[in-house]
Amino acid sequence: MADAYNWPKLFKSHSITLVASQATYALPGDFSFYHYETFWNQSTQWKVFGAMSQQQFGENIGYGNLATTYDQFQIRGMTDSEITIYPTPGADTAGHIVTFQYTSARPVRPRLWTDSTALVIGAYVFHNGNYYTADSSFTTGASAPTHTTGSVGSLTFYSGEYQSFLADTDVCLLSERVLEQGVMERFASIKQLAVQNLFANQLEEEFGKVRQGKVLTAASGGRTRAQRAFGGIVNITST
Repeated sequence: MADAYNWPKLFKSHSITLVASQATYALPGDFSFYHYETFWNQSTQWKVFGAMSQQQFGENIGYGNLATTYDQFQIRGMTDSEITIYPTPGADTAGHIVTFQYTSARPVRPRLWTDSTALVIGAYVFHNGNYYTADSSFTTGASAPTHTTGSVGSLTFYSGEYQSFLADTDVCLLSERVLEQGVMERFASIKQLAVQNLFANQLEEEFGKVRQGKVLTAASGGRTRAQRAFGGIVNITST
């Protein structure tokens, strides 16, 4: 279900801070795929171009930091997924913040945090958009977790993927009604039972309810420098 369509419920933002002489940066732990033309240097308000093709990347590496006015990127690495920024940031760009939009590999979430709940070691809980794991067996108190790094008490912030149901209390972020239909049809197929195949159509209809349209913005000011140079979102300016 998550792979079939680009669900807004799974959209997230991420940012990296450029460091002098550092070309590669870690992707978020729940990264699935990036959204086209969403890479921007917030510090300069210029677009970060890409993704570079293998030919472009090879040419850049072969010739060594070809003269270019704008940053470019490529997602690389099979085991340690990372984003590569070209040209390698220098002292003049150190501290610049690059942001981009991506789809999270988290179509499932664990149980909501509630007071006085017994958790076993390794259990997951969800609160305010964050995922946490229990480092030991304990009973939750009145204060919900708020940290977004490391461990506090018996809970550790979790930033990785969550694509499977790990407990009976887990729920699907997408339509559970459509999920149940798909499970039923798969079971029927395995058992060679006759069943009406409705899953694909129901899934398409569900996505149609949340599909995003284009937005035209009436603005009193002009476009940003990046928009003037490279298009992007077109504002209708008043006269």
